Amino acid sequence: MAFGVEELHPIFAARVTGLPVTADVEPDAVEFLEDAMAKYAVVVLPAQFIDDQTQVEFAKFFGPRETPAVATSLFGNKTRLPKYLFDASNVGMDGEILPADHPRRAIRKGDLNWHSDASFNPVPTKWSMLHGRIVPPHGANTEFCDMRAAYDALSLAMKAKVDRMVALHVWWHSREKGGFDQVTEAQRQANPPVYHPVARTVARSNRKALYLGAPVKSIVGMSDAESAELIEELTAHCTQAQFVYSHFWHAGDLVIWDNRCTMHRATPFDDMLYKRDMRRTTVVEYAPNWAAVG
Repeated sequence: MAFGVEELHPIFAARVTGLPVTADVEPDAVEFLEDAMAKYAVVVLPAQFIDDQTQVEFAKFFGPRETPAVATSLFGNKTRLPKYLFDASNVGMDGEILPADHPRRAIRKGDLNWHSDASFNPVPTKWSMLHGRIVPPHGANTEFCDMRAAYDALSLAMKAKVDRMVALHVWWHSREKGGFDQVTEAQRQANPPVYHPVARTVARSNRKALYLGAPVKSIVGMSDAESAELIEELTAHCTQAQFVYSHFWHAGDLVIWDNRCTMHRATPFDDMLYKRDMRRTTVVEYAPNWAAVG
């Protein structure tokens, strides 16, 4: 099977053609995509007009699938999508645009901040696979930054500093930054804080990357003020233009990114006028018990 690769940015991100998203993936396609992701960290598979089940089955070839329990629990476990699919859309159960006062709109505002998906979970997230079913005619890009290149560009002194650091990741912290203020104590207890190193070496590529994002509340051993200053400094460094690729969506795009070495964010659009139906599968890096996550 022949695959085509078109680089989308000088340092990362590529469009891959000739690799169909199917429920039964050939071994050579699995190996090719693993290698492509190790090199580019963001891969676009265009014109993939697939259904939910195909997307879910495709994901399982690349790791244990994650169940988006946090998001659905906020709305009484009601979801229009099957298991393993996360709803990153502005439409409701009826497929129509959500009303302006719907609580999911407040939650989704957090997506405008730079983040790495599910960094608030104890099991590291490997890849996200976001499929564009309905996309607005303009706006609503997704921006990605290469945290490997950002790490490489740090001074030797800063590398030595971050290599020793551990960060506290809190899911609600990222949502509160987006303006969501309806968190209950039960929800906080159901999704407790977790700790991750600030710099980590990513498997297969063997490259070191920074691991940050909006859920990072503090750095272990630093005051809140010191933590906030360093987090802001590192985030500004990582999101400089030379490290950022902005993806304009076409219907049928399946965009895959490595959460271990990228951050991403949504960009605004007129979400009271245009539908944006986006569905995401996520696979984790490893798990003590694969059955627990799919």
